[in-house]
Amino acid sequence: MKKLDARTIVMIAMFVAIAFVLNSIKIISMPYDGSVSLCSMMPIMLLAALLGNKAGLLGGFVLGLLSMIDGVYFIHPVQFLLDYILPYTLLGVAGIWGWQNKAKLCMGAVIAVLLSVSCNILSGGIYFGAYAPEGMNPWVYSIVYNMMTNGLEGLLSIVLLMVMPLKQFAQIVSK
Repeated sequence: MKKLDARTIVMIAMFVAIAFVLNSIKIISMPYDGSVSLCSMMPIMLLAALLGNKAGLLGGFVLGLLSMIDGVYFIHPVQFLLDYILPYTLLGVAGIWGWQNKAKLCMGAVIAVLLSVSCNILSGGIYFGAYAPEGMNPWVYSIVYNMMTNGLEGLLSIVLLMVMPLKQFAQIVSK
């Protein structure tokens, strides 16, 4: 992303809108408001790959703000950042190596998902440890819970990203 012109803003808005809609489609619901959405991470990772990390980071940040429409559970400012802003924003690093090489794109997407899920794990371990079953380490609980929700969704999003016709998407975006 060289400059934030009207066309780029519209492209970011379209990818964010798609991610927002996919985020509202829950394919698995878990206790304590956890869920697996229908590959809602994929549009932000695709945005980052096609338009660059700056566009991806901006798109992820906007998606993080929009995710609060469903409600916010606020304990502490750091928890707020770890649960709502950073996980979505960090998906924007998926395009670190572009889209032309699928192996590099896959590695960038894996890094983005790991960073995103790490935010959720930190939040869970620090702020939601009381929800761990009796006798279970809160960090183990947070890792298991967040990998079963956000980690699984990230994996599904990466698989979908890898089977997409990226060359055709890149041609459409570059017009």
